[in-house]
Formats: sequence, structure tokens, C-alpha cells
Amino acid sequence: MMLRRLTGAALGVLTADLLLIVITGEHSLLLPFGLSPVGPFGFAVRAALAGLLFVLRFRSLVPRHERLSGGVLALSLLLLPTLVQFQIAGGRINGDGLSYYVFVHSLWKDGDFDLTNEYEHFGMLSRGDLQMPTKTGLRRTIYSVGPAVVWGPFFGLGELVGRADRALGGDPDLSGYGPYHRNAVALGSLLYGFFALLLIHALLRRHFAEGTALAAVLRVYFATFHYWYMVFQPTYSHAASAFFATFAITLWERGRGRSGSFAFLALGLVLGLAMSVRWQNGILLLLPAFDLVQRWRRAPLTARSLAPHALALAGGTLIGALPQLLAWKAIYDYWVLPYPPQGPGFVRLHHPFVLETLFSSRHGLLSWTPVFWLGFLGMLPLAKRRPALARAFAPPLILMTWVNMGVADYWGGASFSNRRFDSLLPVFAFGFAAAIDALRRFVALRPRAVTFAIAAPLCVWNLALAEQLRLNWIPADDTVAFPTLARNAAQLVSDQLGFPTTWPASWLFAARHGRPGQYDLVVGRYLFYMQNNLGGHVEIGAAGDEALLAEGWGGIEDYDGVAARRIKGHARLFASLDAPEDLELRLRVNAPEPRRLRVLVNGRAAGELWAGSGWAERRVAVPVAFWRREVNEIALVTDAATDVRVDAVSFVRTSPNPRRWA
Repeated sequence: MMLRRLTGAALGVLTADLLLIVITGEHSLLLPFGLSPVGPFGFAVRAALAGLLFVLRFRSLVPRHERLSGGVLALSLLLLPTLVQFQIAGGRINGDGLSYYVFVHSLWKDGDFDLTNEYEHFGMLSRGDLQMPTKTGLRRTIYSVGPAVVWGPFFGLGELVGRADRALGGDPDLSGYGPYHRNAVALGSLLYGFFALLLIHALLRRHFAEGTALAAVLRVYFATFHYWYMVFQPTYSHAASAFFATFAITLWERGRGRSGSFAFLALGLVLGLAMSVRWQNGILLLLPAFDLVQRWRRAPLTARSLAPHALALAGGTLIGALPQLLAWKAIYDYWVLPYPPQGPGFVRLHHPFVLETLFSSRHGLLSWTPVFWLGFLGMLPLAKRRPALARAFAPPLILMTWVNMGVADYWGGASFSNRRFDSLLPVFAFGFAAAIDALRRFVALRPRAVTFAIAAPLCVWNLALAEQLRLNWIPADDTVAFPTLARNAAQLVSDQLGFPTTWPASWLFAARHGRPGQYDLVVGRYLFYMQNNLGGHVEIGAAGDEALLAEGWGGIEDYDGVAARRIKGHARLFASLDAPEDLELRLRVNAPEPRRLRVLVNGRAAGELWAGSGWAERRVAVPVAFWRREVNEIALVTDAATDVRVDAVSFVRTSPNPRRWA
């Protein structure tokens, strides 16, 4: 007993020391402030010792019936190397995290929603979208206030540590912009992400064996975007969103079919706060709504008795969402915005990007994180063995996916995978667990399938090596680097079949355009649409734009000082639009003598032009009827013997009012 207490005390001190080092960046409880700072090695040693003490305290020195479960123990130990990476190589405030952090400072330092001084501090007032005040005189923001609310205790912890440091003779930055506050907020996000994993594990253990639950949670931890937003971009909203979404689902699942009004009030509070963190979490209200409908269907005459539950849910949701309502009222003079602050066309449920959201190399959910295949497909065995859960999860899963497909920048900006699916991580975890159990049963019934599954990639690898040797891509009698073999093998598979994580979307692309290997580089790259577009210009003679070229082009050559490509009779290029519109094609061309060049758009003759000696720009007007949404084919056709060279192709809008988001 005494040893257990001593171990627990030592673990507590070491844990506090680790947290202090994270917040201060260097100071340790075990060393006087101002002494040599704790570096990466010292931090890693402390984390390893904390892991050892944790095992002793909660596994080795306690009776069997008091021990932590294997899953909780494993997750807790895995947090330690995560914390080490967070401290040594993790992020703090970057990207969109800056726009979330300004809310933290404004709320907890200024006590208001006026972000002007925060924008000025970070040099953001020069941005066009932030220069003009709203009608209330404040500066606009397109970000939610919820993260600032739930990070508040950690911001306060940073303040407390900073004041203690000052009392001990230090000179910390207490402005709220300094490292103590930033580190504490980032640490809070890391912990929210970890607590989400613990909640998911507890949820799954109610329906699956311990091993299955742990295997599913580890997939959430390391095979999805969750780890990235815990460690590298912690001041984004996604780790906190995953926690509050999981917390809400936990409350709903534990009270399913038997909750009273107080439980519905608590669930509403958590859901409202989850909505303040990320607005789309409101879709999870479908779960308690489903519960109420099920109760009413079982006993229609008791509908009046369900009214208090519904009112409690609505009241709790309103209270939980109040921070966001207050922020909107202060900034925009609306309690509830009539449309997203990005603009009325930012969410277009009638205009979804279905295949792009799932399979595009521009942060497609399944192309970046193929483990989510198990999440979706796992709903089938879940429906077979736990139909009530599957019926409840299906509506929010479908609707949340559809909403994410309808967002204008479906790729989520500079996202890791498709981060907007964070609210569905606990739902996907059930799919993971059900899929794991189904695969286990399949292997038990058909053990030979395992040998085929292992043999298939080995056969593909061998065939790819043979093809590389046949094509002289590798030396026949010399050494070769493994990365070269792997890169060539991937190129061969992609050229012939499309990259595996983009199936079946790349197959559909190949069926239409005959280029399976180009799906990854073409889809999601737009002429005009949203950020990082091409500005309507394709440099034929530049290496960067060759991804948009299909067959029929020669290599880059110099013609009269201009880098260009030669057309080999019939050359195609791809151009993507968010929506069809009137365009004018402008081609910069050259030929040794006058040559006719026919222009086809999506297989239809759109016009012709002439190329002659000397570089000149030729134009062809192509009406809206020729174009289609997403990928378009432009073919340039000459006589086989001609020698037409193309430097660039520009697409110029001629519509008087182009689309808002095009």
C-alpha cells in the first residue's frame, strides 16, 4: 500500500513537471527556475519514467480487479510518445489556428468580441476581408467561438503559470500572446483529442470485445487525421470538436430509450457547446430526435409526456450554443446568421462534390485516409448485428457526409485529409469495430483468403519489376535503390489502373477520358474556382502544368526563345470548372508556315484558328453549352504533317456576371 502511494505521488509530480515544461517550454519543477532548460532528451526521459510509474501504479501494484483495462493502459502509454512529439516537433499557432486564437485572447483578456486589436497584433488587418468593419463596428470572422470557450481553462492555466514565474523573479509575457498562453491552449487541444479517444474506447467496449475496441480506437488515433490535429495543428477546432461530438454521442448512447428530462438537458448542453465549436455538429441532434421518435412510436399516447424531454433538449442546446449566438450578435447583429459568414453560396447542398470529396488527391477523405473505407463499409455488419445503433447512426452519417460534399472548398483548404469529418470519428469507430469483427469471422471461415491477400501485392510487385526491366527503367546488371523500384512500381500501377486509394473514381475518370493515372493530378485543380486556382491560364511549355496535358504533345523545346510544345496531330488537355460558363480560348501559337488548327471541346467542334510564323495569340469563343461541370477536354487537331507549336492556353470569362464561387 505504501509503495503504491509513493508511486502515485511520484507519478503526480512527474506528470505536473511534464505539463509545466510544455507550458513554459523549458522550466521544470525538479530544477530551480532559471537553471539549465529541459531539452528534448530530458523531456523524453521524463516521459519514459512517467510511463513506467503509470504501469506500476495502475497495473503492477494493484489487485487484479482494480487494474486499468488493457485498452485504457495502452492508450495512456501511447499518449506519452505523442506528448514528446508534440513538445519537440509539434505545432502551436499556425494556419487557421491564428483565427481561432484571436477569439481566445479577446474573450479571456479583453472580455469582448472585438477582434480589432488581435488582428492588428498578428498583422491581419491588411487582409481585404478584415479591413471593413461590420455594421456593428467590429471586424468579421468566419470562425467559430466555441474553441475559445473550451480552451479557456487552459488559457487560464497559462496565465497562472506566467504569474507564478513572475512572482519567482522571471519575466514572462503575460499579454496573452506569449508562449505560456499559446503552449497551454495547444496542450488543451491535445488533451481534448486524447480524451475523445478514451470516450470512444469506453463507448465501443459496451458493444465489442476489449481487443476489437482497442483496435478500432488505434485506427482513429493513428490512421485518420485526428493525430495531426492533436499534435501539429492543435489550435484548430478539430480535436475539441471530436471530443464534444464523442461526449454527446456517449451521453445519448448511455441514456438511449430511458433518459429523463435532466439527461436530455445535459445532452442538449453538450450538443449546443459542440455546435459552438463546429457548427455542423448540430447534425448530431438527429440522435436524440431519433430517440424521441422511437419512444413515441412505441407508445403514441405518451407523446404529451415526451414534451418535457424535447423542451429540455431544446433549452440545453440553446444554452450550450449561447456563446456562438452572442458572438454573431455582437459581430454581425444577428443571433443566427441567415447563411455562413463565408457567403450565401458557400454551402450548396444541391451542388455536391461527391467523388471529389471522397477520392480527390486534394484531401479526399478516402484517398488520403483509406481506413475510412472500413468506417463506411463497417456500417453493413453493424446493421446486421446491432441494427438499432446502425439505424440511429445512418442519418447523421449520411447528412454530415452530404453537407461536407456541398461545401464550396470541399477539400478544406490546407487540410490534412478531410478534417471536416471530425464529428463523425466516434461513428466511424463503430464502423471500424464492426468491420474488424466481420473480417475476423471471414478469416476464421476462409483461412486461405489470408494467403491470397498476402500473395496479391507480392505478385503485383513482381510483375511491376518485370515491366520495369522490360522498359529499361532499371539496370539489368547493376544495383538499384529501393525508392526507385517502389516509385516505378507505383507509377506503373497508377498509369494502368489508377492509384488504389482513388478507386473507383479513377476508373470512372478513365472510362470517360482514357487516362486513369491522371485522375490524381487533374481532379480538384480548377481554372477559376476558389483558392489556389490556375487563374484561367495553362502554360503548355512549363513543367508545372504538364499534369493537365493528355496525349499528343511533344516535349518542352525552345522556339525563338519561347518554351513550348509541338502538337502531334491531335493533342488533348484538361480544364476543370465549377460550373459551365461562356469562355474565350486564347492560344499563343507558332508554325513555320500557315496551318489550320481545329478546336474541339468535349468532343464537339468549337471553332478553328490559324497559326503562322512568329508567335501570335489566336482566339476562339466557346459558349456555355460546350462546357460541363468539373473536367473538360480540349482537343487541338492539325494535319499529321504540320508543325504547330503552342506556348500557352488561356481561358477568359466573357459572361457579364460569373458565379460567386466560380
